[in-house]
Formats: sequence, C-alpha cells, structure tokens
Amino acid sequence: MLICVYCGKECKNDNSLRNHQRLCKNNPNRQSTPFHNLDFQKNKLGEGGENQYTKAKRLGLPAPTVSESTRLKLSNASSSRTKEWNAENGKRISKTVKRKVEEGTWHTSLARHMHIDYNGVDLHGTWELGYAKFLDKNNIKWIKNKDSFAYIYEGKERRYTPDFYLIESDQYIEIKGYKTDKDEAKWSQFPKHRKLTVLMKKDLKELKIL
Repeated sequence: MLICVYCGKECKNDNSLRNHQRLCKNNPNRQSTPFHNLDFQKNKLGEGGENQYTKAKRLGLPAPTVSESTRLKLSNASSSRTKEWNAENGKRISKTVKRKVEEGTWHTSLARHMHIDYNGVDLHGTWELGYAKFLDKNNIKWIKNKDSFAYIYEGKERRYTPDFYLIESDQYIEIKGYKTDKDEAKWSQFPKHRKLTVLMKKDLKELKIL
C-alpha cells in the first residue's frame, strides 16, 4: 500500500504517489502549476475558471456533445502524442537508470524517498513492505535495522546500514534491486563475525514476495 505522507491518500503505484505528493495541498513545499493561478484559469477556461463542461454541470444542463469526427481526431492526436511521449520518456528513464547505476545510487536513491508506514515502522519501498509481511506471516521476529558498519569505498570511509535485523537468528538482511561496485565494497567488508544475507529480486520471487 502506497500512502501519501502529507494527507494519507492511497495511491495505486510509485509514479502516482510521487506525482500526488509533489502537488498535494498539504505538502508545505507543494509544486505550483499554472492551473493553481486564477488568472491562468480565467484566460484558459473563461471567467471563474469554467469551461463548457463544468459550466453545464454547474447549471444542471446536459453535457455538450462531441461529433464522431471530432472524437476521432482527438483520439488520433492523443495516440500520436502518447507514442511520442512514451518513446521519449523511455529514453529519459533509461538514461537516468544508467547514470544511477554508474553512481552506485540505483534502488537505494529511489527507495529512500518512498516511505510506507507498516504497523508504525517506516519502510522504504514496496519490496521492504513485502518482506516485512512475509516475516510476520512466518512468525519471524524482526526489527527495522539501525546498526551501521564502516567500509571503505573510493578512498573514503562510509557507513552501511542493512535493511532488517532478524532477532532470533542474529542476522542482517539487505533488500537489493541492483548490485553495484559500491554494494560489493559494503558486503565484502562486512564484519566476518556478523551474518548478512542479501535478497535480490529473484530471491524475493522465490519466496513469493514479488
């Protein structure tokens, strides 16, 4: 379940949640759009920010009809724009993912901004949520881990905090979508006397979490 941190609204997917939170009226840093400007609404939609459809609804009149030829033109134009947008958006996403993988920030950078409250625990992303539910279903005692461990990457000392800690087995769990060189450094330098298990997408599928 994806919940807006500002108003509590449920969203269907990650993209829907991001867009909603960006424009949420309870977000103190809400992003403004032209449609929030009354002068813009009046210029584009007429006095009072109305168009022919909203005006008809307000007055209790039948909705304006659209001819079949106009519907066909609108449909073709929309389809063309959608194909172009999908192609261009796909390129942007691919470029962003490639850059994040090279930087070593893929998955964690995205999940860091996804907050899901699960029984009072702040989880990052739907994969963590699925794993938490799996643990509860199988009566495995766990906590959201806060222990961090030092490691060296690119000549700098950094801190690594696995996602979960399993109490009875004294084991740390990392939920990971894509392995990078930075991850290899974290895992290879993890204290030898501590247990760490990394669960990738295929592992979560085997557990029927995804």
